[in-house]
Amino acid sequence: MKTLVTGCNGFVGRHAVRALQQAGHEVIGADLTADHPDIPSHAIDLRDSDTVAHVLQQVRPDAVLHLGGIAFVPLGWSQPQNVFAVNTLGTLNLLAALHQQLPAARALIVTSAEVYGSHPAPAPLTESAPYAPDNLYGVTKAAADQAALLYAARHNLHILVARPSNHFGPGQSRDFVSASFAAQLAAIANGAQPVMRVGNLDQARDFTDVRDVVRAYTLLLEKGRAQTAYNIASGRMTTIRQILDTLSNIADVQPSVTIDPDRYRPTDQRPTYDTTRIREHTGWQPAIPLDQTLRDLYTSLTP
Repeated sequence: MKTLVTGCNGFVGRHAVRALQQAGHEVIGADLTADHPDIPSHAIDLRDSDTVAHVLQQVRPDAVLHLGGIAFVPLGWSQPQNVFAVNTLGTLNLLAALHQQLPAARALIVTSAEVYGSHPAPAPLTESAPYAPDNLYGVTKAAADQAALLYAARHNLHILVARPSNHFGPGQSRDFVSASFAAQLAAIANGAQPVMRVGNLDQARDFTDVRDVVRAYTLLLEKGRAQTAYNIASGRMTTIRQILDTLSNIADVQPSVTIDPDRYRPTDQRPTYDTTRIREHTGWQPAIPLDQTLRDLYTSLTP
């Protein structure tokens, strides 16, 4: 399929481009700047409905992987208007353009497991669990998620939704915990003061390797069912302390640790996520172990 990837220059977008190409698809990118090094790309501002429509009209893709958006949860509190404009209204602009110009195209709208919130649950959450976001970023994603499913049903479009858990891997921004740890440890290994600045090491999350996540996106574009939502998760809960310990062993340094109040978040009890649906519909399974992800992440930050 000729596949348009919004957010092609981002952390996940770069991995998604490679995954789609490896699966034999023609890939065209779209991002705020048209400067992807490996594929033709177009400048797009999701907040501008005319620009979105123009790019779709130019590319005429068979499929769209919608990754464009703001992915850093704290910005939901510090820049709420912009996060809503990009994540929610930007998705609505794309849905409208698809309906008007490419009603036969497949589209995967990527939202987030943040739509479920941080509330503990007695069993892994299925896709029928209610939306219960507890931060503004999650609200923007829940609105985009529900809008995509409703839009698809109303206009009978081949649109589906992916709700990934936390994902990480080589190339991730140092704003995120694993990459921040890896960068600090690489500096220490090169002679910096052996002190780590950390947040709450007792937090636990379901972390999935980004390469497993984009393989899931590719399979969903190929095999996923229209008007359907899919959880994407590793099925394992990992503490931030475990990530730090594993990366310290990889770097072969044992630093002291200091708590940074700006990075600290109170301990919450995240739910786990049921991935039966994506396994049954596409055959997807996570394949990359935690140690390998962290080793590849650390290696990507060292000469």
